[in-house]
Amino acid sequence: MPIKTRLETKGFSEYLERLAKAGRNIDRVSDEALKAGGEILLLGMVTRAPHDTYNLIRSLDVDDPKRDGNFHFIEVGVIRPVNADVPRYANVQEFGSAHTPACPYIRPTLDGDMSKARAEMKRVFVAAEVGIEE
Repeated sequence: MPIKTRLETKGFSEYLERLAKAGRNIDRVSDEALKAGGEILLLGMVTRAPHDTYNLIRSLDVDDPKRDGNFHFIEVGVIRPVNADVPRYANVQEFGSAHTPACPYIRPTLDGDMSKARAEMKRVFVAAEVGIEE
């Protein structure tokens, strides 16, 4: 004996429409989200970095988002040093040396502010109605 069933999907067409819209915007929104999260991490590094000469702080920056295929990324930190002394100084501050104790600013920022950066990135996605789930 055959069984007859009927399946209705209410709201599915709206969901497909949102999904299609998200596909068109996902690259742009991903870049915006990365930039927003990067700004939070930059602020954390600037706050925690040594303020003795301000050379390190002036050299900290957030780069524009880049892509490698579908992989989106940004760089935060000493991206474009003015001279070779800045990255060397930044490294000694973060990890220390035989004569200088460490004064880390990158690792504490990642430990302390990454959740804030992720929350801000999620806020950008949700505001753009991309539909990021928790």
